[in-house]
Amino acid sequence: MARILVVGAGDIGGQLAIKLVQSGHEVWAMRRSESQIGQGVKTVQGDVSEPETLLDIPEGIDILVYSVASPEFSKEGYHKYYYRGIRHVLHALKAQGQKPKYAFFTSSSSVYHQMDASWVDENSPTEPTSFAGKELLLAESALAKGYIPATSVRFPGIYGPGRNRMIEQARQGGHCDPTPEVWTNRIHRDDCVGVLHFLIEKVLAGETIEPIYLACDCQPTTLYDILEWMKDRIGDVEPDYDLPEATRRANRRCNNKRLIDAGYQFKFNNFQEGYDFVLKEMNL
Repeated sequence: MARILVVGAGDIGGQLAIKLVQSGHEVWAMRRSESQIGQGVKTVQGDVSEPETLLDIPEGIDILVYSVASPEFSKEGYHKYYYRGIRHVLHALKAQGQKPKYAFFTSSSSVYHQMDASWVDENSPTEPTSFAGKELLLAESALAKGYIPATSVRFPGIYGPGRNRMIEQARQGGHCDPTPEVWTNRIHRDDCVGVLHFLIEKVLAGETIEPIYLACDCQPTTLYDILEWMKDRIGDVEPDYDLPEATRRANRRCNNKRLIDAGYQFKFNNFQEGYDFVLKEMNL
């Protein structure tokens, strides 16, 4: 049994905390509110943007998971909750004389700048132009330069419970032309949790893992194909209208070979499997 601290217990962090408890670990979830996460998960109240609230971290933490979601979609918000937030948590742990065995950060594929339909992996250059990509890359670097061995897991477009934007676009007739192709990458929320749990267990088993993993499902696909498949699957949808933001989307294909080679098995290998599951849950 390990003592694990999940900082940021929203959708992914909260579900991970529950899964870790079910695996027999002692888990604390840090969040700004006092609301409980799930059976067996202990809640610690704290705000990573305010170091003075990080004084009640439990002793003897073995694994740190930083899964904070910035409440502000701005350069300042991302800097505060990712780069500075990670530094605040590391400083608080160090000030308490704690050195966990390992730390994890839930990052994003927005750290990549490629928008020409090219393939990217963990060794691809990262020169983001967006503030989100820049700040997440800074946060990755802060963790990598910290005093705890660490891994950043880069997730692309996450979907699942409560993340139905693509489904709603399809229901409302959202359309983009098949050419030029706009490539997208997906991962279901349950696989986000599964990847993190898988990597944590490997570390606790004494296995060596890589400092970066690109965690996407096994089938990059075009925005056109996703929308048309979904409209066919749902059936009753509104007349087509052009998605105005289609040309501004990231246009790249993410390679998950490193994660697959490590032994992870996806619950949903592609968007069809994952979205079909979600749609059935929605009775669509």
